[in-house]
Amino acid sequence: MAALAAQPFHQLGQSDTAVLTPSYALLVRSAAEVASDGSVQVVMPWPPVKVSPSAITGLLTIAAIGSAEVKQFIIQGATETGRRRSDEVRALVFPYARGSHAQARQVQVDRKVLGTVNFEHVKRYVKGGDDAAKDFHQVLARVRNLTGRASDGREYAEFEHPILDEIVPHGSPRGERSANSKLLWRTRSKTDIVKQSRSGDADDPSKADFFLYTLRVGDQISADLRAIKRSPDLLILDLTRNARTRLGWNWVDKSTEFVASLREVHPMTGILAIADDPWTYRTARFDVLGTRKPGRGGKVIPAIGHVAYSEVANIVSPVAAEAPSFEGADCIDVDGFFGEVDQNIETLRRLANSLDDKGDLKGAIVVRNLVATVRRTASLPGSLAELSRFLEQETSTAAANDLLAIYRVTADLATLEDPRGLANQVDAETGALATTRELMRNFGSATPMTTLLEAAILPALRSSSKSVFVFRSELVAEFAVNRLGISHPKLAARLESGFIRFGGERTLRGVADLPRVARNQFKRVVLVAPTRTSILTTLTQPWLPEHVTVLADADTLAFAARDAGRLADEIDIAPLAVRLRMFARKANERVEEIGRHVVRFEMPPDDVEFPNGSVVDLSGGKGERNLVEIELKNGQRIIARRSTEIVLRDDGAATTSFVERPASQVKVGDEVCVIGHGFIERARTLVNIRATAAEEIRDYHQLVSDRFAAMPEPTTIGKLRSLVATMGEPAVAPETARYWIDLGEEIEKPLHDVVPHAPQDQDTFMRFTAALGISERMAGNFWRWAVVAQRSHRIRYGNVFHDAFRGILTDPHAAISSNRDRVDQIRMLRSMAEEHVAIVDKVRSFTAR
Repeated sequence: MAALAAQPFHQLGQSDTAVLTPSYALLVRSAAEVASDGSVQVVMPWPPVKVSPSAITGLLTIAAIGSAEVKQFIIQGATETGRRRSDEVRALVFPYARGSHAQARQVQVDRKVLGTVNFEHVKRYVKGGDDAAKDFHQVLARVRNLTGRASDGREYAEFEHPILDEIVPHGSPRGERSANSKLLWRTRSKTDIVKQSRSGDADDPSKADFFLYTLRVGDQISADLRAIKRSPDLLILDLTRNARTRLGWNWVDKSTEFVASLREVHPMTGILAIADDPWTYRTARFDVLGTRKPGRGGKVIPAIGHVAYSEVANIVSPVAAEAPSFEGADCIDVDGFFGEVDQNIETLRRLANSLDDKGDLKGAIVVRNLVATVRRTASLPGSLAELSRFLEQETSTAAANDLLAIYRVTADLATLEDPRGLANQVDAETGALATTRELMRNFGSATPMTTLLEAAILPALRSSSKSVFVFRSELVAEFAVNRLGISHPKLAARLESGFIRFGGERTLRGVADLPRVARNQFKRVVLVAPTRTSILTTLTQPWLPEHVTVLADADTLAFAARDAGRLADEIDIAPLAVRLRMFARKANERVEEIGRHVVRFEMPPDDVEFPNGSVVDLSGGKGERNLVEIELKNGQRIIARRSTEIVLRDDGAATTSFVERPASQVKVGDEVCVIGHGFIERARTLVNIRATAAEEIRDYHQLVSDRFAAMPEPTTIGKLRSLVATMGEPAVAPETARYWIDLGEEIEKPLHDVVPHAPQDQDTFMRFTAALGISERMAGNFWRWAVVAQRSHRIRYGNVFHDAFRGILTDPHAAISSNRDRVDQIRMLRSMAEEHVAIVDKVRSFTAR
């Protein structure tokens, strides 16, 4: 840690020296400890931050090479100061995603210190010797010569020092890697340092002393772990919110299974788990990494845990952080509701758990989506009918339809009530689905949060001090203003004068950033329908108004109170612990008064969010690219790659007709069919996507099985080798292809349990099916419905089903001929598409980074 403290850092493009934040200092220290002795630790930075495993590995590497023992070398008769070989840093991150590097790319490592230390390591090779460490130190020693001059001859501050993400190469244990994964990948591509020769051993995962292995959720875990011949020093187990989303609802089981596989192959590898909320922190310590004493009912010994408080969410800050000073929150009030809403949520949660136990994981996910929709809708500051009218007034019918899509349950209920599904049978006795339908119908006229908020606004209307109301999004805040303004005419004047502020989470931060005299005029903050995490995050802010009020459903309050108590026990800041315990006590008291006495569930409520805009993102979210933004007259926007096909209505045709055109050729005045959230939600009610996907995947598996069996080679391995050879480059291992043709069990499974055994990227899938002699058109249909639809039957973003619906609209005859049993559904979809047509107002091209 002393060596790391001696290394200066800079925020990207800035000359001022920066230091590590306390949270990252703790993460690196814990990583060093587990790498040294093979132990396990769980670290939770608080408030929650986006932690970068790449940054942890890079910082640990800098610390390792900087702490190597100094040694004197005789070089050409002169005494030179050099370094002995340093500790290796070979880390593994799971579950990996490209976002693991984002934060590390915003930090620059000072070239002078980094280059000098590595040059001292190079000196031990002057008299001979060659290994991967030599290649690593030679490359990093060259950064001393950086001046900021780029390949175009100009000087840029962002190229004066290397970035933290390029200090350690990364890649899959199988050797698959992207262009930006090698040592100094960014600096080499932007400056003339690329002209320097090197062996490349430092980038070879089988040789490198410093390397970050990456394992994704869909990888073959056991095989990939065995592909790592030299055991990693540590595993960085990412259990933050985004990582848990990638793992799925059963992330605890998947994490536990991964740890067990790691211990079997590499028993001495240390484990650093990273959590971002108290419940996950405790679960990681006890359930994932805890050690159970032998014997029946043996006690679980939790893994070592640390909580690090840091006001700054970055890796580095311009100056060393001072001890936080907490002010405000002298009085905390809590109010909420239980009633039919949380009773229904409890029943749905039991249904989801039952489906989990019976093996219907996808049905359980649909039920949990339903829970999120019910909770989200119940927390609106007005009825669904009022929200619909507000959105139509402020936007357009199509945009309102898109924004309201996440408040609809019709498609999920249709999926669950399918007589062929397991959920319909399990729910026969409880009737939870029928209750949900009736509850959502009632939300059309009123929600529980409506009356809670009306009661909370009255003191603010009469008070001589200022108040701020914090909602989950700016859109919901605007809806609340519109809704409350009708029944409280004084609200408009109060908002205009600044005595009351409505807004999202940034509104409170804006007040906190005001000069002391101005911010102290705000005496009250009301948190309207916050999530568990946002409650605790708000209470962690150094400054708050004197009076804090939290309005939420009893389910959220109960779990937030439990998490607040645990966080207060873990965090070593007395004033903050007092706040948290005060909230926990008030929330528990209010929950008991409402009638919710015991928290009976293992899983906390899903922290569901409200929509923020009406954007259809078809860009795919990959790297640096040229994009087109299409702005429509109804307020919607489409963001797409230049080559993405956009559906247009053809007015020149005698009957309603749709055509497709690349986004780069769309012009002002064109009529675009917006295949966004609203379109797809309605389409799901017409075409039961989950059921359709299951049927298609059964047909796909049967066809693949027949084609593979018909191959002339006499043995399975011979057929596999022939298959992968026909697929061409990039090469696919026969063992990988074996999973794609191992279909005996899947063909025999009940329809709702079928899982796609197929490549998970489209290019490989199309090469695989072509090698089996399956036509491109048929393969494209299978890709959309058998793979993509089954992988994510509920639309959360972008263009998962965009291609599928695009084909139905622009090529109806082929769609009907290929789907004779769905003719009526296809015709209804085309008729419905007329309601989602909007005129192009503006088109612009831009480069996204």
